Amino acid sequence: MAPLYYPIYAGTQDSVVDIAELAQQPSQATPTGRHGLRHYLTAPNQRWLRRLATFLLCGLYFAVLPKPPILLPKFLFMLAGLIWFFISSFQASPLTPLATKRKNEDYQAVMDLGAAQMAWLCDPFQPSPVLLIIPIVIIIWGFQKGFVRFRLLLAGTALSAPAVFILRVYWLGLHPALLMFILLIGILLGCIYGTLKNIDLLNKRSRSKANDLEMANHRLQRTGQALQESEARYRSIFENSSAAMCLIDNKMRLSLVNTKFEALTRYNRNELYRQKRLTDFIYRQDLERIKHYHTRRKQMGGLAPDEYECQLVDKYKNIHHVIIRFSIIPWHERITATIIDITSRKMAKMALNRSYQKLRQAAEIIKHSEHRYRNLFENTGTAMILVGKNLRITMANTQFAELTGCAKNDINGNSFLSEFIERKSFNRIKRFQTRQKQKGLPLPTEYECIIIDRQRNKKYVIMKIYSPPNQKYNSIVSFFDITARKQTETALQEAHQKLRILADSDELTQIGNRRRFDEQLNWEWARLRREGLPLSMIMADVDCFKLYNDNYGHQKGDQCLRAIAKAISTQVKRSIDLVARYGGEEFAIILPNTDFSGAIKTAEAINQAVEQLKMPNEASPISDYITISLGVSTMIPKKGEQPDELIRYADNALYEAKGRGRNRTVAKQPDADNPARPLNEFPLQKQSAGNERLNI
Repeated sequence: MAPLYYPIYAGTQDSVVDIAELAQQPSQATPTGRHGLRHYLTAPNQRWLRRLATFLLCGLYFAVLPKPPILLPKFLFMLAGLIWFFISSFQASPLTPLATKRKNEDYQAVMDLGAAQMAWLCDPFQPSPVLLIIPIVIIIWGFQKGFVRFRLLLAGTALSAPAVFILRVYWLGLHPALLMFILLIGILLGCIYGTLKNIDLLNKRSRSKANDLEMANHRLQRTGQALQESEARYRSIFENSSAAMCLIDNKMRLSLVNTKFEALTRYNRNELYRQKRLTDFIYRQDLERIKHYHTRRKQMGGLAPDEYECQLVDKYKNIHHVIIRFSIIPWHERITATIIDITSRKMAKMALNRSYQKLRQAAEIIKHSEHRYRNLFENTGTAMILVGKNLRITMANTQFAELTGCAKNDINGNSFLSEFIERKSFNRIKRFQTRQKQKGLPLPTEYECIIIDRQRNKKYVIMKIYSPPNQKYNSIVSFFDITARKQTETALQEAHQKLRILADSDELTQIGNRRRFDEQLNWEWARLRREGLPLSMIMADVDCFKLYNDNYGHQKGDQCLRAIAKAISTQVKRSIDLVARYGGEEFAIILPNTDFSGAIKTAEAINQAVEQLKMPNEASPISDYITISLGVSTMIPKKGEQPDELIRYADNALYEAKGRGRNRTVAKQPDADNPARPLNEFPLQKQSAGNERLNI
């Protein structure tokens, strides 16, 4: 569209300047984020957190599995995962030089992919949820390092994944859902392959365009520097002005702007000079209004004003209300435009208008307050009542009637609030309010209590009380049903108790674990030290258990430990006693308030109970059946002594029982004359030629 010129008068009425019409639409850039997904994926802290999260999730997954991993024992698998985490974290840490990081990125990608496939290979379940880690690793590295790295990992997966798949099918069999699972992952990787390829092409094009823009920007910078040197006097005035100012030509092109103008429009000077017009920032509707106004003034032969009130749009689409004043520079072919931001003034005026409108609406609401109050009271969605003097209910809505199961006609004016609140809750609230009044403290507005409905069912509610000002007896009471939340809290407490029991139990034998043993020993030691009573301990070890495992297998070994734990538990019958798995094939029994002779009798009973199991052990040189060795010790805890002393005496007694041929009980007391007293020695060693005793 050809530029239109409108006369603007400044100074005297005879001085007229033609200013170009706003010919083009304002071009406003769309703001973009400073950081994208690629930034967050390549940040070192995010990479470390991602590896940590992967290690913790995989470790937790394999730790809670009821089955052991396929290829490695669980502890070796966890150790390998820990080594992988430390190596990969060190390679990505700030301590590693940048050149080494770039050189080791291929190794890191291959290491992550190999770790994911190893986790898939060792997962005992079919189909394996760990399979998802492989596409996640490929996708993250693809978004992090681009299409080439994604294609490299995809090719590596295509070569190695079939071998892992064949091994899992050979070990676990083929699950129908696994094929569909792999097919969906393949489709996903294919889609991402195409997406990353297109992104790679777009990046190449954007880099080429960026180079061109940088060259153009460089030329503009040189032009701007020349203009700044030639017009130093204007720059000093502009920069020191408290208002946004710009110098424009007769076509509204910007020749010079100050800092305030940059802050107002959010553009820098390189973007403004010779690229933007002042009219590009004026709101379209205001621009059309100014054009129409100028046309009418020219037709009527009047003078054009030198001041305009309009809306200005900045780079990020924000609208500012401004006043633009034009003035002529007599000795320069330029026009100075001064822009005053009146957004705060406009906002204050709009706020006043809104307040005025709200006051008018409030006046209308007051006229119909009773009708609207009743509708709000009835349709609020919350059980509400209006309580008068002596807690008499003067009005109740439908929700309260549904909560209590009573009709509104039976409630309004005929019932009291105390009839629906449980007696204990009501008395508790009254006592609490009495104490608050005695202390001179304000009464709370919320109470948790129990409502009794018509069928005598209990419902947990939160009762909120609001007393309008200047009303002594009338109050609005709201009820919020929290019965479901209370039931959920009860279920959570029960679940927490079960988790606590599981945390203190040994997973294999279902007796106390080492953690429970340490806590119980410390607690009983402190208690019996105060009371001056004896504390006994029995340490038991399964004889030749390694030979049993090697001969019968680990599953039989686990069954053997469970049977022995059950036999020991049957002989320890008091609730204060504790049977715990001390470690491996070793068990520990804590006997509080038990003297030396009582502990020996218990140990003899345990030894006989294990012998009665008659569990064959052909590999044992001691007996044809499973046997145990026991060490007994008794102490009266004293100040300055530690529970470790009792463990040490019991362990020494056990060691001596094993040294004397196993399948026997040896008792020790720290204050006895003799260091150890052997009991129930059963020399049941096999009598075969060339068979010697083994120290295991």
